[in-house]
Amino acid sequence: MRDEFTALLLGQVGRHEGRDPDGTWNNRQRYSTETPGLEWSDGQPWCATFEAWAAHRTGMDALWPMTASCLTAVAWWRNHNRWTDYPVLGGPFYLGPDGGSHTGVVVAYDADTIQTVEGNALPLHAGVLTPTGYRRMGDLRVGDPVVDPEGRPSQVTGVHPKGVRPVHRITLQDGSVAEACEEHLWQIGIDGRARPRVVTTLELAALVSRPGSRVRVPLLEPVEYQQTGEPLPIDPYLLGLLIGGGGTGSGGPHFTTTDPDVLTGLRSTLPDGHRLVPHIADGRAAEGTWRIVGTEGRGGNQVIEELRALGLTGITAPHGFLPARYRRAGVKDRLALLQGLMDTGGTIDDRGRIEFTSASERLARDVQELVRSLGGRAAVNAGRNVRSTSPRQSNRTPAEDAHRVRNVDMPHFNPFRTPRKAERFVPRNAAWARRVVSVAYVRDEEVQCIAVSAPSRLFVTDDFIPTHNTNDTGSTEGDGVYLKSRPRRGPGSPYGYGVPAFPEGTVSADPALGGIPAARTSAQATTPSSGAPRWPGRYLKVQSPMLHGDDVLMWQRRMAARGWSISADGWYGPASAQVCRAFQQRHGLGADGIVGPVTWNAAWS
Repeated sequence: MRDEFTALLLGQVGRHEGRDPDGTWNNRQRYSTETPGLEWSDGQPWCATFEAWAAHRTGMDALWPMTASCLTAVAWWRNHNRWTDYPVLGGPFYLGPDGGSHTGVVVAYDADTIQTVEGNALPLHAGVLTPTGYRRMGDLRVGDPVVDPEGRPSQVTGVHPKGVRPVHRITLQDGSVAEACEEHLWQIGIDGRARPRVVTTLELAALVSRPGSRVRVPLLEPVEYQQTGEPLPIDPYLLGLLIGGGGTGSGGPHFTTTDPDVLTGLRSTLPDGHRLVPHIADGRAAEGTWRIVGTEGRGGNQVIEELRALGLTGITAPHGFLPARYRRAGVKDRLALLQGLMDTGGTIDDRGRIEFTSASERLARDVQELVRSLGGRAAVNAGRNVRSTSPRQSNRTPAEDAHRVRNVDMPHFNPFRTPRKAERFVPRNAAWARRVVSVAYVRDEEVQCIAVSAPSRLFVTDDFIPTHNTNDTGSTEGDGVYLKSRPRRGPGSPYGYGVPAFPEGTVSADPALGGIPAARTSAQATTPSSGAPRWPGRYLKVQSPMLHGDDVLMWQRRMAARGWSISADGWYGPASAQVCRAFQQRHGLGADGIVGPVTWNAAWS
């Protein structure tokens, strides 16, 4: 009975719940309507219903809690004195406080992990943007505020550990990077289609791999950080001017410009009692170079004192940066800071292409963050051995690296204030930069997902990339049935386990129930007969060093079983790629010689 039960569950791996017309998962599935007494639960979290369905189909109604509630199920096992802290082969596990968050069935276990059958997730180290800045995914708790990409208030309504899962890296055209597990959800737009879609990471990978496909993440509204109400010590436009085109060295705050509009704007931001004076070099005024002076006497220059408090005095060009307080300021102040930086250190050509160049990589990254936090996108790249000496200077400075903030797209604001640059600005919606260019497996890692309250169901992860939350409170994993690996102890481990009264006896690590250290069901020991085994999460392709592994060997054996002439050695080389291309051509697939999720599944269809 145990093997029949687990085989039925394993045969459902890869099935998904329904979606609304906008692509949002809706919890509609077959298991509620096919389980007597649980028909009402269609459209509700269904992890417990899934198990009850399998129990009913295998004649185990009296051996399993026929409920849609994890908490009710835990109480049922306890009331029947069939509860343990150890994994049970073919038995359920329960996660979360009191076991009420999620459930699945154990199909194998060893000393450290359980292999399970279950139903969306980010690595614990992934950043999640909040009104006070980024926080680690693993540090979030229910009730914590988060940033909604559409500008609405939002908070965490559920935190759901998912154990160790394959993690993929998602890269955008502008170099932005985020990481997520294969079932994590993304809201995307596809060129030529009016409505956005919600897809998993694996589905995103398949879409991105299609020739000519243009898949984009949503546009981000300007981020509204939480403010203390205290004014910034230096006007943000003034600080931008000083950092972008001046200095804060021993000679006091100074900058270089011949733009009369910039000079006018700068004078309007100076504290009372402060003024601009020409910078004197070699006994004469240096053309276009100015210093800010305050009142006479020690401590008379308020700008110097505030720069010192911000850690900006004496900073040389390769070590420039933007203070965190200014990067987390209000939208109006962040825009003023960016405009100061761009008015002095930025350029814009006749075609509206914007660039900011700095000898400091940190400053370039800070400017990139500033642009992104205002709803724009920008890329950073480095030029080697660049000379930046002004033609007016007699002594040429040594060549050094220059870090360029390029392809700056600003859909909401003009990043310039001075008219000669501002009039060239053309608003762009950052479509180029928001395009997803790759999705690649990187490692297995412990992950978790969150649910948020925003109507959009979106939050912001690393590099200001909007992403979708779990489709509900998280107790179902929502989007389908999956095989998973979870730790037996520590973060993400189960609250406890139920002990079904299988007629063939109990197999468990519980010393009171036999203390078997490791076990697996016969159904888990072989490939399920229905459907393809789960795609392993990485693309099989020719590369250096050559790919090698059990996933390659499994695909090669499958192709050999289908009659293809291929050596099943576990190495993916040119011969394997040649067979792959021939197989793809025969079945009308994109013939690129790469085994992705579509080609993998086709091998078993």
